[in-house]
Amino acid sequence: MKYPLSYPLARWLGRLGVTLTVAIDVTYDKEAHVYVATSPDIDGLVLETDSFKSLIEEVEEAVVNLLTLNKKSTPSKTQADLIFRDHIVIA
Repeated sequence: MKYPLSYPLARWLGRLGVTLTVAIDVTYDKEAHVYVATSPDIDGLVLETDSFKSLIEEVEEAVVNLLTLNKKSTPSKTQADLIFRDHIVIA
């Protein structure tokens, strides 16, 4: 069972061992030639790197640290397994 972090009771379910999902938005800034990751679910997540591969590594580390700092989880139980899904937005 997976449950979004932004839903009610997510922290409580996370303490019970339910897998929580987190939305992370990644955009590419053509002018600066960098990838930028932000999240509506995790306060303080704003990362910028020059390659997508390094962005993945930074996000894995930052998610664990920010969840711990934001007291949404305990350090011993927090882990990040990233699964990327493509969403195409046409404006």
